Amino acid sequence: MIDKRQFGKMPDGQTVDSYILTNNKGMAVEILTLGAIIRSWKLACDPSVDIVLGFDSVAEYLSDQSYLGRTVGRYANRIENGKFTLAEKTYSVSTNLQGNCLHGGVEGFHNRIWAVTKTQDNPSPSVTLSLTSEDGDQGFPGTLKVDVTFSLDQEDRLTIEYHGLCNQDTVFNPTQHSYFNLAGHDSGSIFDQQITLAANYYTPADENAIPTGDIKSVDNTAFDLRQPTPFKQAIQQQDEAIKAANGLDHNWCVDGFTPAQEKLNWVADVTEPKSGRVLVTETTMPGAQIYTGNFIGENTLGKSNTRYAAYHGFCIESQFYPNSPNQAEFPSATLRANSPFVSRTSYQIKQKSQQ
Repeated sequence: MIDKRQFGKMPDGQTVDSYILTNNKGMAVEILTLGAIIRSWKLACDPSVDIVLGFDSVAEYLSDQSYLGRTVGRYANRIENGKFTLAEKTYSVSTNLQGNCLHGGVEGFHNRIWAVTKTQDNPSPSVTLSLTSEDGDQGFPGTLKVDVTFSLDQEDRLTIEYHGLCNQDTVFNPTQHSYFNLAGHDSGSIFDQQITLAANYYTPADENAIPTGDIKSVDNTAFDLRQPTPFKQAIQQQDEAIKAANGLDHNWCVDGFTPAQEKLNWVADVTEPKSGRVLVTETTMPGAQIYTGNFIGENTLGKSNTRYAAYHGFCIESQFYPNSPNQAEFPSATLRANSPFVSRTSYQIKQKSQQ
């Protein structure tokens, strides 16, 4: 089932619509045309539990600095100094954090109105949102057409499929920036929730979260999360890079990635021990940025007047590695002219026996 509602209006009068996808079990995921945002995710077993952070108004989303629930682009994560070179031409793109380009720049995809171009009810509800990013948008080359499809299946899996086509060589790295809290968006910190990552390697970064260019084994480091690890333990590791980021805000290399692959690779399980809920993430992308909401402001008032703060949600952002356009050894984020880009990431809710 798909339920369309009006969520609000932009300052210029544009309407922001909400599309609620509900599967046969009663799980419901709400998508906004503003920013292709995942605003809510309510569980079939208990509809009072909403597992993503979000807001109740357009104005709150427009003033948000944490990208809650956003589809971000053209380039998720960071490009050092907002510069990269393609075909011997150097491009300068919008910079918005410590002199670097973050999540597409000042006016990235996150605050734009996306057009709904397709809906489908059966066999599973889905909605496709589209936009066109003109040549020179935020400094990026080429006119880029983007589609994002959200599909909720009967196994409680939300699959996000990204399509891109550009008339010039460019770089493209979209992702979803939902903040999950498996105990509920209004339940406080994620400290007790446990993460397991399918990653034998990660990309060390400097104090501004720009990768050094190395790809390093997680063996004998604070970045070894291959066994279930409570977020509190991971955040409080005595590691200088984790301290500098105030928690986790790092890229891990997804095991099993191959270029142009279609198969989804398992990335992570996160378990909420009291309820036994598990979030399973899979992707076709080479990297995953794990972020523990380190800088959510304490004055952030979310849905139903819930006061959010640091560590109240976690993000699993499927992606090319940060600053890939400037690192030849990383999987390439270059999108060639008139060659289609396709990637998929899925988030599935499962239940395990309570301990």
